[in-house]
Amino acid sequence: MTDIKPGDRVRIVSEYVTEPGRYAGQYGTVCRVDGDDLTFPYGVLLDGEEGCEWFHSVELVEPGPADLTRADLVVKAKELLAGTPHTAADIIAMARFLAGE
Repeated sequence: MTDIKPGDRVRIVSEYVTEPGRYAGQYGTVCRVDGDDLTFPYGVLLDGEEGCEWFHSVELVEPGPADLTRADLVVKAKELLAGTPHTAADIIAMARFLAGE
C-alpha cells in the first residue's frame, strides 16, 4: 500500500482485484483509506458524483489547475520561472496561463 491519504487526487486503476471495472480511468478525491482491507482499501469521491465508493487500486495524480488555489498557482509559476530573469508581472502572467486564462 502506498502513502495515499484522504484529500489526495487519484485516478482509478482497478475497481476490483480481478478486473479494471467500469470506473477504471476516472478521477476523484480520496475520502477514506482502510489499510486492513486488501480488497477495497480506497474510498474515493469520483468527480461529479456523490458519496464515497470503494476501489481496489488507485494512483496519485498531479493536481490540475482547477484543483489549485491562486496562491498555489503563483508558487507553481515561481517554480517554473526560477533561474530566468523575470518580474512580478511575469509571475502573474504565468499563473494566469496555468489557470487557463
